[in-house]
Parts: sequence; C-alpha cells; structure tokens
Amino acid sequence: MQVIDNFLSENDFLKIKKTIIHSSFPLYYSEYVNDNDKLNYYFLHTFYDGFVPMSSYMDILSPIIKKLEAKALLRAKVNCFPRTEKLIIYKPHRDYNFKHDGAILYLNNCDGGTYVGDRFIQSKENRVLLFDSSQQHSSTNCTDKNCRFNININFFK
Repeated sequence: MQVIDNFLSENDFLKIKKTIIHSSFPLYYSEYVNDNDKLNYYFLHTFYDGFVPMSSYMDILSPIIKKLEAKALLRAKVNCFPRTEKLIIYKPHRDYNFKHDGAILYLNNCDGGTYVGDRFIQSKENRVLLFDSSQQHSSTNCTDKNCRFNININFFK
C-alpha cells in the first residue's frame, strides 16, 4: 500500500476536479454502497467497466491512467458519498476477488476516507491511495462537506 500526495500536476488535477465536482456532471444513484452494505446509498459515474468505455468523459482520466502506468483497465468510476451528521464506515468489501491494482484518487478535502485494514487514509485532494483492492477495505462518507468525491480505478500494470 502506498499513499502519494500531489499525485497529479496542479493543472491536470484541477481540470479533473472542476469537471467532476460540477452541477452538469452526471452522477447516478446507487441504492447500496457495495454487496456487503445494502443499508446505505451513494452516487456514481462509471467511466469504464467490463473492458468497455461507458462514458463520454473517459478522456479526462488520461493523466491518471498514464501516471499509474496502467496496461489494462478493469473499471474506473467516480464515487460521491453524501454528508451525514455522523460518519458512516461502510461494510468492508473487495472490488474483485482476484489480485489486481487499485487506485483511489481523492478529489476533495473532508473528514472521510478509506480504511485498509486498521489504517485510515483521509480524503485529501490530489492524494492517491495505491493498493491491491482485492484486499478488504471500507469507504466512508463525510460530515464536514456536502459530499466526499473520489475516483476509483481497478487495473493491471
């Protein structure tokens, strides 16, 4: 597991952030956060899944994919977790049940984040978490901003 601050150039990061955290960017309701947590909801935008581009916004991921040196994508999506009064730690899950690379790029600063085992990685804009996302991990929402935004990419190097 590796955490890298200032992952992208400021220009690349701001272009991505301003595109996604904008009222015209399409986010879609999901009635559950993951297969293990069907009590909570979130919003998402899928760029890529099942070896197929799913979004006309796919090009904005180019700087991330290039920097990750990804050879093959499994999935790429935006997660938007709405604020609540108390921080919710969603139930642990695995993105896929086989070894692969995972990257979570945090788009905004907030008190939420990601748990990998007992380690908490706080959402900090332009921070990336690199890890094997076939390992159990948990997301959270936030309590201090309207939403917590991140980009989740599953890939092979």
